[in-house]
Amino acid sequence: MKMRIFRSHKLWRDRAVDNTEADGSKVHWRHLDDAEFDQQLRCKLLEESEEVCTATTHDDLASELADVCDVVDALCALHNIDKANIVALQRKKYDERGGFDGRKFVETSQHPEGSRGERICLEQPHKYPEVLTEG
Repeated sequence: MKMRIFRSHKLWRDRAVDNTEADGSKVHWRHLDDAEFDQQLRCKLLEESEEVCTATTHDDLASELADVCDVVDALCALHNIDKANIVALQRKKYDERGGFDGRKFVETSQHPEGSRGERICLEQPHKYPEVLTEG
């Protein structure tokens, strides 16, 4: 039987490899060291987050959010981060900055020269490009 080869070059779930091979495919994989695993988990988090953004049904969204949670759990285990610590940090951020219940989408923000807001925007121009006005 002729086999077609496709590049994947990404982290797969353990049983996905087994299930794919059980269907007659051959999966070429290698074990990652901690540094590679960390890097690939972070890439996987971006991939799964993008899939959350493109989910079109309630069930798809729930499934993609579950994938994000699995990647977060793996990152926590790799870095010995207690999930209770994450929940405590989440609560602290909520208490200090609030959540997203208000649905406040910011179009632009204006900051006085020398202010904290200006500094944050200037340090991250890829996230907060300056809007230049004529005048």
